Amino acid sequence: MRWVTASTEVGAPPDVVWDLYCDPHRYPEIAHATERMLHVPDGPMGVGYTYKEIGVMGPFKSEDEWTVTEFAPKRRQVHHADDGTLQTLLEIDIEPTRTGCRVTQRLGVEPRGAMKVGTAVMWPLFMRRLAQRAMDITVTNVKAAAEAAVV
Repeated sequence: MRWVTASTEVGAPPDVVWDLYCDPHRYPEIAHATERMLHVPDGPMGVGYTYKEIGVMGPFKSEDEWTVTEFAPKRRQVHHADDGTLQTLLEIDIEPTRTGCRVTQRLGVEPRGAMKVGTAVMWPLFMRRLAQRAMDITVTNVKAAAEAAVV
């Protein structure tokens, strides 16, 4: 699996950041690669929660179905998508600090089938850079939204 990671200090309590990540309706606002949500189920997020979005990464646009596979309240979430050609994992970790919390996101992608060859070429050329940029912008957006919520 190929990984990119982004992390930032947030001047807001972990609860505020956690609530952002538990509200998929806000993903187009905070997640750089999310263009819009297609389906968000009613009810609280937890293991097995599945949502659909339109994701955009550079020139690539896709309809993605994500399932929450790990859910440790106010600490960790793992979201998984697999369309048969690309498996994607999004790990979100929130750690309390003296002044708020540290948010770390890791995105892992594992190509399947014919995508393996294309990704082997495209990842070092531009895909890794696009994915890293999306993660960096996302944690910056989470920081801004969380800090605005506590002002």
